[in-house]
Amino acid sequence: MQAIKVIAIDPGVETGFCYAKISDDGRMAYYPFQSVDDVDDLWRRLDEFKPRHLIIEDFEFRGGNWAKKTGLNLFPVQAIGVARLYGLTQGQVAVHIQKAAQGKSYYTDAVLKRIDCYVRARPHAMDATRHLLQWFTFGAGFQYNGGQKLFAIRLDKWEG
Repeated sequence: MQAIKVIAIDPGVETGFCYAKISDDGRMAYYPFQSVDDVDDLWRRLDEFKPRHLIIEDFEFRGGNWAKKTGLNLFPVQAIGVARLYGLTQGQVAVHIQKAAQGKSYYTDAVLKRIDCYVRARPHAMDATRHLLQWFTFGAGFQYNGGQKLFAIRLDKWEG
């Protein structure tokens, strides 16, 4: 069986990504990074990577003083739309939308550090990593886990 490709996305002006491959034995190798992309870049990135599963953080409007002072940025909504459209038009792509709280509930910075999955100065990449690990341990991706305790290997660079 061929490795299963998964991408997790924390959408924003600076978007967090986590590319991953899951082998037959349930081990996952992943590469967290962040990039400033527009929606066209996101589509190209998805089309080049060709994931079987796409996990993306949902948009939640948080009003109040923050929205008034900084202005509302709707890029995450556009990115979610692109991801959903990609999933609908590319056949065998399962799109999983998770709330921010889901990704951050168990996989805190302390937990990521303890399991050697934390990368300093990449907060959006870490949020994408949280969503990937949440999906893999507690969500639909659990079916691929194989009950591994040390199931995730962080890569320093992605080798397609």
